[in-house]
Amino acid sequence: MASYAFKGGVRIPNPYPIKKPEVKQVAPPEQAALFLQQRAGGEQKPCVKVGDKVLTGQVIAKTSGKYPSYTHASISGVVLAIEKRPIPHPSGIDGVCIVIDSDGKDKWIEIEKCDQDFLRCAPSKVIQRIREAGIVGMGGAGFPTHAKISNAQGAQTLIVNATECEPGIMCDDALMQHYPREIIRGVEVLMHGCGAKKSIIAIEDDKQEAFNSLLMYNFNAHIEIVQIPTKYTSGAEKILIKTLLDIEIPSGEFASDYGVLCQNVGTVKAIYDAVIDNKPLISRIVTVTGSAVKEPRNYEARLGASFASVAAQSKPNNKVHQIRMGGMMMGVDVPNIEHSIGKITNCIFVNNATLKPSVQSCIRCGQCNEVCPVGLLPQQLFWYAKSENMDRAMDYNLRDCIECRCCDIVCPSHIPLAQYFSFAKALHYKQTKEQQKADVARERFEFKEFRVERNKAERSEMMARKKEELKKKMAEDKTQKDKIAQAVARVKNKGVLKK
Repeated sequence: MASYAFKGGVRIPNPYPIKKPEVKQVAPPEQAALFLQQRAGGEQKPCVKVGDKVLTGQVIAKTSGKYPSYTHASISGVVLAIEKRPIPHPSGIDGVCIVIDSDGKDKWIEIEKCDQDFLRCAPSKVIQRIREAGIVGMGGAGFPTHAKISNAQGAQTLIVNATECEPGIMCDDALMQHYPREIIRGVEVLMHGCGAKKSIIAIEDDKQEAFNSLLMYNFNAHIEIVQIPTKYTSGAEKILIKTLLDIEIPSGEFASDYGVLCQNVGTVKAIYDAVIDNKPLISRIVTVTGSAVKEPRNYEARLGASFASVAAQSKPNNKVHQIRMGGMMMGVDVPNIEHSIGKITNCIFVNNATLKPSVQSCIRCGQCNEVCPVGLLPQQLFWYAKSENMDRAMDYNLRDCIECRCCDIVCPSHIPLAQYFSFAKALHYKQTKEQQKADVARERFEFKEFRVERNKAERSEMMARKKEELKKKMAEDKTQKDKIAQAVARVKNKGVLKK
């Protein structure tokens, strides 16, 4: 049996294990605030206006262009507002949200079905249905799934990422235990959509119940279910591909370039819902956990519901809280619990407020280098990022950093290394854009100077040519006059002779 081990990473026990594996359904919210800022493809444009009545599953916003995406009403009711509100984003920016007041009926829109027998549907039809259902990468990336499948047409291998390696998050574990049949079926739909000949479902070995559930419902010889060691960051795409297939994806290249398509297990379940059950993405399973909640649990909640309404199910205490969306490692800290659930909200941490340890000077212990799962030198990158030496940072492959924070965990000086790397990437991007603008401006200036000089040269040539032509003309005119004068003289001479 293969060991599926990989270099680097850290082992972090789940500090808040969930005792009950069930998924509790949360009632549709009285008000849903659906934000339109997408991870890829830009901000969506509303298809409705304030005062419009909408049905559950109705398209209320979409984008066009390279990565078109859709947002659907998660409840039926009336559009109360289209306004900017805080959204869970690392930058802390506000984003446009469509706010719907529930009518309490949860009435669904009628949607045309693809076909229960998806094998009779052309792959393009399956991809179209996935696009129209508004499905994105639900592991946290948020990239439009239909675009990723389209880019991976003819892939040899489909990898389903069911590792859920971040400690604390257990929504995918619960999903696999409760919907194993739908996940296996979703994998088959996805294989048909991209043309893959085989599929590998990868699960960390601490999720034995989920592993057994999938095995029980897998009757497809082309689908393999494997267990890999429980170690963070086993779920990073390039690391997972290297672990399972021993294929190294070079910097700047993609899995699709090597005949591989990776999808999160939550995305696979959403694909099943879209293609087989004909439901757009309007809800997801969310883990509520943290030091401030009495009972960590998994909930299926409608998109647009507030963090507070879902977290209240786990009975948080009355102390001052720190709220984090996503994992302990790669999640996003948010200022309060009034944000709304989006397609990539896989976990809500409600923690008792604590003081962060003070940052000390780097002691050059080298532990960060040992745990980096992508083989970088975080210590060296830190010095370049701190001094804003972007050229040297890029020479040390800064762009390959996945900001997993393994280096942060082991740093005895508590230096927020991943923050430095994130800042450095943003600064490099800004500098690159500014340099591109400067290059364009310089090229325009140089072309203008060239054009001015060219016009001068052309004008000088034209004037010289005209002068020469004039001289020739004048010379020709003088010659002509001389000839005429000579002719006249000859005529006069003949007349004199006749007399």
